[in-house]
Amino acid sequence: MGKQTVLIVDSDHSIRHWIREYIKCQPYHVVFWECCNGLEAEKYINALQPDLVFMDVKLSGKSGFEVMESVQHQPAVIFTSISAQDAAKAFEYQAIDYLIKPLTSERTRLALQRFDQWNRNVGKTAGASDSPISYPARILVEKGHRLTSIPINKITHLKADKDYTWIHMLNGESYLSTTGIGQLERKLNPQYFIRIHRSYIINIDHIQELYRDISKLFVSLPNAIEINVGRNYLPAVKELIF
Repeated sequence: MGKQTVLIVDSDHSIRHWIREYIKCQPYHVVFWECCNGLEAEKYINALQPDLVFMDVKLSGKSGFEVMESVQHQPAVIFTSISAQDAAKAFEYQAIDYLIKPLTSERTRLALQRFDQWNRNVGKTAGASDSPISYPARILVEKGHRLTSIPINKITHLKADKDYTWIHMLNGESYLSTTGIGQLERKLNPQYFIRIHRSYIINIDHIQELYRDISKLFVSLPNAIEINVGRNYLPAVKELIF
């Protein structure tokens, strides 16, 4: 299995530590993130888009089930709990597994095996079209009463404007798309375009620098553009820092 992002959500630090250390001993290449309540879990899942989430059913702020109802990204999830009373409900949320505390090595190993199988099944489904997901190198945008072709790699950033989106180019030109920023995000290659704010998507190839001003982090782009990184999107930006 390639590099995976795993989010561990539990109010108990010792449980988060146990899950992290157990997975480290297995043959996985994993980036770990942790949080301790439902509100943080919702933000982290949407920003990080993890492959797998270990999540306690009973969380402050929002329960594990409420988190899964509200998130935009739907990861594989392994629920944990002190009792079996919510097990049936967990599988209504397409849970990979349901682990009862105290966690054991054997049951956690079986849960990870189920995640492996789930990954293989997802891979087969994705491969059913006989071709990987492809992203356009150029797109057509309105310019007056005509459509003009622009190269994707020359886009520096996109800015939401209500239900529309401004597409900003390296040469300083901009185009107004009638498509919302959320829909455009799904059409862009996530290797190059990341959401750093509810209203902004940036092309990481054009990041000039990151800097902090008091408590806020800013991204500097060409044409003297500076964008404040939204708090919910900080984890995704920090992934770029080595």
